[in-house]
Amino acid sequence: MNELLLRGLQRELKKPLPGITAQRQMSARPSSGRRFDFKHSGPPKRGGVALLLYPQQDKWMMPLMKRPSYQGVHGGQISLPGGKMEPHDPDIIQTALRETAEEIGVTIPRDRVLGTLSPLYIMASHYEVLPVVAMIDEVPEFRTDPREVQDLIEVDLRVLMLPETRMTKEIQVRGTSIIAPYFGVMDEVVWGATAMILNEFLTVVREIPDY
Repeated sequence: MNELLLRGLQRELKKPLPGITAQRQMSARPSSGRRFDFKHSGPPKRGGVALLLYPQQDKWMMPLMKRPSYQGVHGGQISLPGGKMEPHDPDIIQTALRETAEEIGVTIPRDRVLGTLSPLYIMASHYEVLPVVAMIDEVPEFRTDPREVQDLIEVDLRVLMLPETRMTKEIQVRGTSIIAPYFGVMDEVVWGATAMILNEFLTVVREIPDY
């Protein structure tokens, strides 16, 4: 099973990606039908996030994080480990690897990166994020930074792929009613940019024969 997913992802990530088509399937929208009105100036900030796969018994798992509640636009939400590119990062891939080490205490060797997904512009925070796919050979020893991580959620890849895991609900965000497609994972609602990135990844995984 390890080699099947490893070789399949290495192959599929080199092909044209589903990109915005898959991302938009999990895009939230105001229930009024009006577009969000965010006012930003200058080019978007750049960041990277990591989709880290690791084996656990006969499953492939992936860590997600619940952010602490704070005043920012992503406070209290479920996210992938990652963050803003720093001047000393040689590229966005290294940003994702560095942030993963800082936030959840897992060092990912550069040669364990399998590829990247499509960049995603996040309007609420004015970020362009590059999702980085990596795989390690054993269950990591997580050491979370409490300033960045309230809870760590280990997700079974097969569960994410089940149709019943994908749902839609109406939620309130800053006084606005939002229709949000989401993944229901361990009693948590995974929506927004994280859901959009995950959906593109799962679309790629479904292209792997026999997985």
